[in-house]
Amino acid sequence: MNIDEMVVHGWKFQLINDQLSITSEQNANEHVELNAKAAFSLLDYLYQYRDALAKETQGKEEVDRELNRATMGASFGSGATASDSPDSGLTSRGL
Repeated sequence: MNIDEMVVHGWKFQLINDQLSITSEQNANEHVELNAKAAFSLLDYLYQYRDALAKETQGKEEVDRELNRATMGASFGSGATASDSPDSGLTSRGL
């Protein structure tokens, strides 16, 4: 099974010949390969804690949105509020 690579947040993920490869975009020496069984175990582990990870991610995104609103408001005199922008919350991938 080969699946196209995905590059996100400085990391490249690729599934080739039943091996999950994770490589840093900044340093190719930061690399790990997991066989299918280990990759599935990692997936199971992450899935168990997906709600906590989502809350952590959403919390950081909310801080970023607030900083962007404050910067935009100061730069452009906007009176934007939190209700003016759509919420870009995370959604489950149905794993």
